[in-house]
Amino acid sequence: MLVRPPDQTAKGPGPGASLQSTVGRRALTTIEPIRRSKLYQGIVAQIESLIERGELRPGDQLPPERALADQFQVSRASVREALRTLELLGVIETRAGGGTFVRHVAPDDLARPLQSLIARGHTLPDVIEFRGVVEPAIAALAAERITDAQLAELREILGEQQRKVTAGETYADEDTRFHEVIGTAAGNELLTTMLAVIWDVLRASREQWLQTNTRAHASLEAHQRVYDALARHDAQAAREASATHIKAVGEGILKLLGGRNG
Repeated sequence: MLVRPPDQTAKGPGPGASLQSTVGRRALTTIEPIRRSKLYQGIVAQIESLIERGELRPGDQLPPERALADQFQVSRASVREALRTLELLGVIETRAGGGTFVRHVAPDDLARPLQSLIARGHTLPDVIEFRGVVEPAIAALAAERITDAQLAELREILGEQQRKVTAGETYADEDTRFHEVIGTAAGNELLTTMLAVIWDVLRASREQWLQTNTRAHASLEAHQRVYDALARHDAQAAREASATHIKAVGEGILKLLGGRNG
C-alpha cells in the first residue's frame, strides 16, 4: 500500500517531494506543487497520470489527506474536493476506517462515462463512426480466438436469420445476437462492453433500417461473409468484411434518417 511515513523533524516537505510506497520501497514520480486557479483539478490530473503510468496501481492506498495537502502544497479542502471528484469518477474508493485506495476497474465502470456522454447529447454520425472503428477490430480478434462451439452458434443464428428473411419476418434479435457472439469470441470484455453502449444507442434506427427486403438480404449476405472469414480464422478478411458491413449499415441509417442526429 502507498503511505507516507510521518516526518518527525521537518515542518513539511518542500517542492519535489514524492510519494513513497511501503511495498517494495518503490518511489513514485515527483509530484509538482499545484499552481492553478482550480487547484483540485490539478490534483486530479496528477493522480490520474500516476495511475495511467502504473505508478499507482489498483489496490494501492493513497497517503492521508494531510500528507497529500503538504506534498501538493495546497489546502486540505482542495485535496478533499479532488478526492471526491476521483471517487465520483470511479478512480478511487474510500473504505470505512481503512483509508483511500485506487479501485480495481471493471469494464462496466469505464462504460458509464460513455453512457453519460451519449445521454447528454451526441451526433449519430459520431456514434456510427465509433462502431466502424471498434467492431472490425473485434471481428479480427474473434477470427483468431473463436471456438468451434461459437462457430456452431453463429451458423444457427445465420440459419434462423435466413428463415426469417425468407418469411419476411423481423430478425433484429438474430442481428444483435450475431454481433454479440463475435464480441464474446474476441475475448476482450472492455471492447464489447463499450460497443454494447453503442448498440443500445443505435438499436431503434438499426431495426428501422433492416425492415425492407433488400436490406434484409444485404445484411444476411454481409453476415455470411463475416462468418466465412471467422471460420477460416482469417483476421484480416474478418476485419474487412466487418468494416464493409458496418459502413453499409451506417450509411443506410444516415440516409434513412436524413443525416440528422439520433
